[in-house]
Amino acid sequence: MTSPTVAVVGAGFSGLLTTLNILRMSPDISVQLIERRGVFGLGPAYATGNPKHVLNVRLSNMSAFPDRPHHLADWMAVQPHWFARDDFITRGDYGRYLSSLLDEALKADHAGERLSLIRGAVTAVRPDGDAWEIALGERRTVRADAVVLAQGNLNPTPPAGLAPELVGSNRYLNDPWAALDALPPDADDILLIGSGLTMVDVAVALRRSGRRFTAVSRHGLLPRSHSAASMSPQRRTYVGGPQAVLRQARSAAAEGDWRAVIDDIRHSARSLWTSWSLKQRSRFLRHLRALWDNHRHRLAPGVAREITAMLADEELQVVAARIHALVPAEGGIEVQLKGRGESERHARRFDAVINCTGPTGDVANCRDPLLQDLLAQGLAVPAPLGLGLAVDSQARLINAQDQAHPRLFAIGPLTRGLFWEATAVPDLREHAVELAGALVSSLSDAKPHWAPLLQDHDASAYL
Repeated sequence: MTSPTVAVVGAGFSGLLTTLNILRMSPDISVQLIERRGVFGLGPAYATGNPKHVLNVRLSNMSAFPDRPHHLADWMAVQPHWFARDDFITRGDYGRYLSSLLDEALKADHAGERLSLIRGAVTAVRPDGDAWEIALGERRTVRADAVVLAQGNLNPTPPAGLAPELVGSNRYLNDPWAALDALPPDADDILLIGSGLTMVDVAVALRRSGRRFTAVSRHGLLPRSHSAASMSPQRRTYVGGPQAVLRQARSAAAEGDWRAVIDDIRHSARSLWTSWSLKQRSRFLRHLRALWDNHRHRLAPGVAREITAMLADEELQVVAARIHALVPAEGGIEVQLKGRGESERHARRFDAVINCTGPTGDVANCRDPLLQDLLAQGLAVPAPLGLGLAVDSQARLINAQDQAHPRLFAIGPLTRGLFWEATAVPDLREHAVELAGALVSSLSDAKPHWAPLLQDHDASAYL
């Protein structure tokens, strides 16, 4: 009997870790790891070579494997060259770590029968009997018994009022990572749409003498900083709706460091999110999301110091405002802004505008051809509130008939409607283990052979 095959679409962190866990759990399943960019094991965040781009989580919390918390540290200890600032290594070094994991898996597969790397953009996944036919470019197809969608972050949504003639212009850059190379050399007055971690990455990477940045977001909040030293969690329990949790968090923060409070809430984030009604989730997103993101997604201390210096030197200004229009202006872009609390709009010219709002979760309006095809077939439906795809508790896609397909899965930001916290390594490595276990079980009557290792594992110790 032919051994089952799994196709993992996307070879960034989520796709790579799902692949490695499947191979670890079952000696019989083969994996086809498919990546449209042709770079395997590295998402855009870890493909950077800029030494100013450091991780937002301490090295000690970034092992790829939850049951081996020192795996990354042990790997770093034998590397001849690497760089860290305040216990935070560069994203480029972390990318080398992930690449080494893929290399090890390829070396272990001496015959090349269990792990295949396929370059190509998946445009469709269609049922083919009990299996799936996966369409790639140039009329290529592959078949698999199960499929995992691991595309990672979707491109940001263009701002409202963007003039059509600016689309594709080097004055308006919708992809913040492409902006690092595509920005016009004469751009000295730059608008950054968004004030979160993406904005910080772009600002520190593009910083140069004489250049000024204006970051605009609805609330005008900058990410907070990590503490100088790692802290022990408080081990509190948080219950109730969003407002109740906020009251409990404020009470706990009055007795200790707020960072420990946020880390504790993260331990309960999944159970809290799933316990909330759709109305409560909507209320959280509307009223508390900015506050949560501001405290939850923190800067490495060294990066926070650089941003503080940029603010003090007026290289960076952060404004709470809404953007109403962007139109071409001579040698740049005119932006119509309305400040928070203001009644009138005002116009300001910039040399360039970069969209740093972060990835969209609105799959219904995204331009990803595979997701659009899945929605058109009725094989998938959007999750409520614009949070990726609807999935069940095992991360299986729910179709238009409100049924979960036993062999069509998703991981990463596409599952935010289920997990909420589905973007950081400490969360994604747990999800990869769970998904791989469910997938292996769906393809075999046997349980994953290393599942007992997880029974004694306290996930909160590594968050």
